[in-house]
Amino acid sequence: MKRLLGLSLSITVGLLILFYVGVWLLPRFVHWVAARSLYNYRDLAEQAIARRDYDGAVAVIERASREIPRDIYFERPEYMFDWIGRIRKQQGRTAESLQAFLRAQASFFLNIQLRGYLPPIRLIQDILEGYFVTGNPAGAFEEARVALDLYPMLKDRFLQPHSQRVTSGPLFARDMGILYLKAGRTVEGQARLRESLQKNPRLPDSHFWLGRIEEDLRSANTAIREYEAELAVNAFAENALLRLIHLGNQTHSDTASLAQRLDQLHSLAFVEYLPDAPGEPLASLWGIGSKLQLAFTLPEPSDLLVNILARSTPCFGLYGWVEFILDGRHVQNVYVDSLELQVYAVRLNHVEAGRHIFRIEVLSDATDGQADRNTFIHNIRIYRLPADSP
Repeated sequence: MKRLLGLSLSITVGLLILFYVGVWLLPRFVHWVAARSLYNYRDLAEQAIARRDYDGAVAVIERASREIPRDIYFERPEYMFDWIGRIRKQQGRTAESLQAFLRAQASFFLNIQLRGYLPPIRLIQDILEGYFVTGNPAGAFEEARVALDLYPMLKDRFLQPHSQRVTSGPLFARDMGILYLKAGRTVEGQARLRESLQKNPRLPDSHFWLGRIEEDLRSANTAIREYEAELAVNAFAENALLRLIHLGNQTHSDTASLAQRLDQLHSLAFVEYLPDAPGEPLASLWGIGSKLQLAFTLPEPSDLLVNILARSTPCFGLYGWVEFILDGRHVQNVYVDSLELQVYAVRLNHVEAGRHIFRIEVLSDATDGQADRNTFIHNIRIYRLPADSP
């Protein structure tokens, strides 16, 4: 009997010891498991950064962006991509940081329930800097154009990255002039456009925008001279021809020769995408997630010009904003800030021969049909640029 009682007491003591050991170990086990959970990606990434394992940190964050549910607000992918961009920037890998920042920016628009969910100011400034550092002033120009509408009260801040770099280059002077026009500073814009032509009389687009200024000032004859000057220096000045035709129709002038010149310009394109019915859009992109994907074959390596004839509908002062992607790689964003049909040009440098796929994807939100923020693309033409094109 005593033996049985002692055995029972031993078992009880043993179970109590196991219980208390379990109680002591359980929080530590849970912490150990939780620390390795993907939901703890912030700590995991920070630990990798502390070890200078930047690629490991980026891998953890990228996995989290794919696998953590999107309804967890502060775990949304835009914050994760922004962090990746800052990690790559810290490493000095600017091109990769720019791609991450652009993914973050796009993600800020990819949830229709978060209307007005604009990218933060710091993110836009990082993108502007990344474009400049990687030698893509055209991308910086497009980013600044949309930023002026995204944050109209901060126009001077978004003009600053350009004004700091505009010292002597005609391209920068032209871009700065157009940005001044966008910001409503017409006198300064006109001066910078004229400065760009003094430095390079054959610079594309400067005469065109000077013509638009003259149109706004109701100086039609001066505007016509500027558009003709644009055509004299820029063989692909489709916008200038469209404005000349528009002015001719307003004054009931014969525009047949202008239409013929436009047809001759179009004949230079080695690839063109046209709508099935005349006057109809090639594609109507209704808000976030709308895409137009097309393919072309390039016979030999070339610099290309992609002209997109498009218009957009504004909402709360913002127009349609599309991302241009070639073979899965972001090229630049294009801000379609006109109710009228206008050509938006994207230049592709050093494109290899072979088959290529490009995609146009809407970044700006829209839910209410044509009254909201959408983009309508009427045609796309791709030109092979001469070797000496500015």
